[in-house]
Amino acid sequence: MDAADIFQKSLALPPEANVWRETYQVRSYEVDCCNRLSILSIFNFMQEAASRHAEALGVSIHQLLAENYTWLLSRLNIKIASFPGWKNQIQVSTWPSGTQQLFALRDFELQDNDGHTIAAAVSAWLVIDLEKRRPVRIGPFVERLKPVEGGHILPDRLDKLAPLRDHSRERSFVVRHADLDINQHVNNVSFVEWVLESVPSAVLNTAVPVEFEINFLAEAFYDDQIRAACHPQSRQPREFLHSLIRRQDGRELARARTIWQEVKNQPSEV
Repeated sequence: MDAADIFQKSLALPPEANVWRETYQVRSYEVDCCNRLSILSIFNFMQEAASRHAEALGVSIHQLLAENYTWLLSRLNIKIASFPGWKNQIQVSTWPSGTQQLFALRDFELQDNDGHTIAAAVSAWLVIDLEKRRPVRIGPFVERLKPVEGGHILPDRLDKLAPLRDHSRERSFVVRHADLDINQHVNNVSFVEWVLESVPSAVLNTAVPVEFEINFLAEAFYDDQIRAACHPQSRQPREFLHSLIRRQDGRELARARTIWQEVKNQPSEV
């Protein structure tokens, strides 16, 4: 996919803008069976960079826990132009980019060694009162983030995804202890993994996800039984809607939309 087709041509962030940058070298366990950086690894890179930036600004999860609050990722949309292989270097840039209703927004840009944008994302976060288990006003926390106003790398608004009305494929999972994060609920990346695993193998074997949008609707916990369902929306491009449901009570935990692009199914040389 041509990066010019999915990213804004110029973000024009001022040089003194509140942008956090980290460089990662892709390790062997961060690529898939075709030596392409996995989307799970991309999510992990973004999560790590965002956490370190929040810590530098005094509003990390650890710091908010001391105030009886925590961050909760609610929505995210990522578009991907290419997938580097093992040993390639990636620079992840992230910055707080304003608000949308109760959400604090954070943007991401991933670049390769040559400075080409390989992925871009916009995310929406809530601050949760741990005692009441409810969102609180985001204003006081956004002030501490010092957002880069108008600095969105993608023009798309993060709205609520449509529900999945029917499904043609589903898979089942049980939450493992390894799926839990510091908030003692399922890590966001495990949700992403379940969504991807629900896609038909014919697609997984011949295509890569070039767009992934997800709404996190409810928490999942240890030993929960998860049903991951999906249904195609179109063949060109290959688009799917997804839903993650907890079997015990029927609660919908997440909705997602993915778009896939066919590639040659040959592993890259390493």
